[in-house]
Amino acid sequence: MSVLQPRRTPSSCPRSERLLAHRPLVSRIAWRMVSRLPASVELDDLMQAGMIGLNDAITRFDASRGASFDTYAARRIEGAMLDALRASDSLSRDARARLRQARAAVQRLEQRLQRTPRAKEVANELGWTLKTFHDCMVDAGAAGARSGDEELENCDDENALDDEAMSAVDEHADPASSLQLRQRHAALNAAFDALEEKERRLMELLYVSGISQHDASTSLGVSPSRISRMHDEIVLKLRRRLRDW
Repeated sequence: MSVLQPRRTPSSCPRSERLLAHRPLVSRIAWRMVSRLPASVELDDLMQAGMIGLNDAITRFDASRGASFDTYAARRIEGAMLDALRASDSLSRDARARLRQARAAVQRLEQRLQRTPRAKEVANELGWTLKTFHDCMVDAGAAGARSGDEELENCDDENALDDEAMSAVDEHADPASSLQLRQRHAALNAAFDALEEKERRLMELLYVSGISQHDASTSLGVSPSRISRMHDEIVLKLRRRLRDW
């Protein structure tokens, strides 16, 4: 007679397994963030900070509150990355003034709309372009924003700009900065296209489809440990090709 084994829930998995399973989430957030920050910001630094945030999320997550672990973890990971950026830089007086304006606008809109405002709504309230609002958010992350200041964090989460809008070049932006941003995206696309077919497929599964490494291993017909090694090798390969960016 066989004995049924209890099904393992995410919270019952060993911490090391959960860290490994959600490493792609950390990578996805780090790549998204580093693509919008100065070239002096290192991807490795964001990854290290993000893994600390993920570990903290595993410790603090309370399933009884109804939120999914991925949603909760993403916030902790982003928060840890922003904390690392704050520790390495400081805001200018003008940036702090813009940040105060943005916070006040979010609070006004929350009272008026009775919900968290979208990034576009905040920009319209301030008479800013979307890019100006996004730049303010980057400044807030780079230094000085209070850890408990959730108004802007909420606005830049599920209600934030989509990737296309985030990467769009503002018509009033500095031409040199706009060109550099376009060149950086072109370099990233070229580096991705240079990957082998199986490598591209893995990255698409992890970062476009958003599936776990375990599910990716099933789809590609290789072991989870091999998927983990492939992922690390691909990230290293991309980092080398993007060294100048």
